[in-house]
Amino acid sequence: MKSEIKISSILSCSALLILLSSGGVSCARAAASSQTDVSITRGPNGLTTVKEQSSLELPCVYQLPDVYRQSNSVILRWRKDNKTLRQWELGQVSGTNHEPQLETMVREDARIALNKETGSLHFGSVLASDAGVYQCQLLVEGQSPVSSGSGSLEVIEQLKFMPQPTSKNLELGSVSKVHCKAQGTPTPQVKWMRETQLPLPQNVSDHNGTLIFRGVSNEQRGQYTCVASNSQGQISATVAINVVVAPKFSVPPVGPIEVSEEDIAVMHCQATGEPKPTIRWDKDLTYLNENNTDPARFRLLENGTLEIRNVQAEDEGNYGCTIGSSAGLKREEVLLVVRSNKSASNSIVTRIIIVIICLAFLYFVLVLGLKLWYRYRRHMGKVQLEDGAHAAAIDGHEGDHHDHAEHEPCLTEANNSSKNLKSKLRESTILEQESQVADDIV
Repeated sequence: MKSEIKISSILSCSALLILLSSGGVSCARAAASSQTDVSITRGPNGLTTVKEQSSLELPCVYQLPDVYRQSNSVILRWRKDNKTLRQWELGQVSGTNHEPQLETMVREDARIALNKETGSLHFGSVLASDAGVYQCQLLVEGQSPVSSGSGSLEVIEQLKFMPQPTSKNLELGSVSKVHCKAQGTPTPQVKWMRETQLPLPQNVSDHNGTLIFRGVSNEQRGQYTCVASNSQGQISATVAINVVVAPKFSVPPVGPIEVSEEDIAVMHCQATGEPKPTIRWDKDLTYLNENNTDPARFRLLENGTLEIRNVQAEDEGNYGCTIGSSAGLKREEVLLVVRSNKSASNSIVTRIIIVIICLAFLYFVLVLGLKLWYRYRRHMGKVQLEDGAHAAAIDGHEGDHHDHAEHEPCLTEANNSSKNLKSKLRESTILEQESQVADDIV
């Protein structure tokens, strides 16, 4: 009977060798694989509860025959909420790993480390964000993944403010809010009080840790304390509330301002506010100070006015006045234009030349007008002279046919005509002389 069993075993092994010889797998390896399987004997099962900032180690005890380490690709992997958290290559890489490569990886975190010897996952300092469902796996090439059971991690969050409350400046007359938020397990209760024990002032209310100021006034200045409490205990934070008036320009810089070289440029800038705002000047967005200006030429007066003596061409540019305090900042800009002395003198000479040309043109027009006027008068004088001569000739011809009784009156009229003719001749002579003078002037 025993011999039959041995013979059957020999035959089965021989058959197995014949069937699997093409794959290169030996009978000895098949026997070894059947004796020891790949498995995870202990994983992160159940619920684990830890306090925040404490250390933690999640186990992953596995069995892996050496034959797999030598000839197969084996990966030890930890997953959190179905996402790969950490992994390590245990076997030799064969290049035939069919595991998906597009799986989302959780970001690196120096607090979390994978123990390559034991397979456990170690947390140096647990945070609230570490809470979740964990699982470890063995991935052997050519086989289905071997997974442990899933274990849940619950983190008891430490009582703390998130973020820490800070002091604030509130604008006078505005509606403002001051927040106070706390985290912890269980969820803490948050409330405000004034100067540790005093009730909140009028027009100030507390809504779930948020202070609401309706119509900020100077009476609401002071220290305010936020208190957060749960079963872990109680924490508090005190902040200072200040009432301010935002800075405003009482005299803003106005421009553009034009000055000549070597003159004095004055740029005004005054402001009001509570606390009293400071005033700073800049040129082309670079603040003016002793290192980049000439103290002998640049002077900042107490009221904020900027004075530049002996202005130079390089002083031209955009000057900004910034007023600021703990209540805020404001800025106004003015352009300074510098006129060179050379261009100013050239401009004066140009104006003088233009005036001279205009006067000469007016003089020419006047003389030309006088000439034309004299010529016109001379022409009219000649016309009148010719008319007088013609009339005298007619009168003389008519006088020859009259009687001697009428001859004496005609002589009188002829004498009068002769006088008028002489007068017109003299007038014509004067006009010709005046016209000649006008021609000489032109």
